[in-house]
Amino acid sequence: MACRDRDDGVSEVVSTILMVAMAVILAAIAGSMVFGMELPEEPKTVVVTATRSGDVITFMNHGGMNMDRVAEIKCWIGGVGQGNDNFTIDARAGATETHTSKEAVRVVVVGRFVDSESWIVLDKTL
Repeated sequence: MACRDRDDGVSEVVSTILMVAMAVILAAIAGSMVFGMELPEEPKTVVVTATRSGDVITFMNHGGMNMDRVAEIKCWIGGVGQGNDNFTIDARAGATETHTSKEAVRVVVVGRFVDSESWIVLDKTL
């Protein structure tokens, strides 16, 4: 008979732990709604390539799903920073720009969209 009295305590402890866990989960869901946590935005798709042929670097805008929302495509030779060569590529598909560089350089292409967001489209060393 002593064993029967011990069986009731296990389910009470488990049910208490489950109720506390449910309360914490519900509080987290309510907190995320109240404090305005949003889902991350989908990345914007724009394709710009940079290729090297000898000393000539060619940048080409291939377009993409979000080209209608592009305000500007800016390119840097030597990395983003003051004093480095930068220029703008036409925001229509098929547009190209060429520049000359004798040594290997880092090229960075940034797309600025009509909603004032900027995304790095390309970052590589040629």
